[in-house]
Amino acid sequence: MTGSRTLSKPFPGFCTRLDWEVGMDRLPLVRVAEVAFLASNLKECVDFYRRIGMLDLPTSPGRLNFARVGEQLYGVCDDKTGFLDPWTGGYSKEWRLHIAFEVPDEKLDECVEFLKGKGIKVSPKTQWDNFHDVPHSTSIYFPDPAGNIIELWAPKR
Repeated sequence: MTGSRTLSKPFPGFCTRLDWEVGMDRLPLVRVAEVAFLASNLKECVDFYRRIGMLDLPTSPGRLNFARVGEQLYGVCDDKTGFLDPWTGGYSKEWRLHIAFEVPDEKLDECVEFLKGKGIKVSPKTQWDNFHDVPHSTSIYFPDPAGNIIELWAPKR
């Protein structure tokens, strides 16, 4: 079976640099930077993904384990500890899935205001050093209605 998928119009969740300059009517999402899920069988999951080619996953997994897939990271997180909880600085098992979208660094504050204006609970900013091959970046987090934790990641380039 062969086929292809094309979009007749740009994907509505993403916008071009020109869109950003006319005011924010949607988040200026650049790309999906990472996706991670909780696993109760962490070692088995990591071994499975290593078997299908994600060899940069560790052979002895830790709490959160990433493999590079193109420019994105694909992760498996131990459900005994969970994902980072940016509101407490600890970890939370409440969220089953984590998705990080890259946004332009100069637009992060506008993104925060945009989300708050929509009544969405936004975390304090988290600063990262040497993350995703970027010397410095900043993230904010917010839950979606399905119980996932969404990150807006703003690398300083």
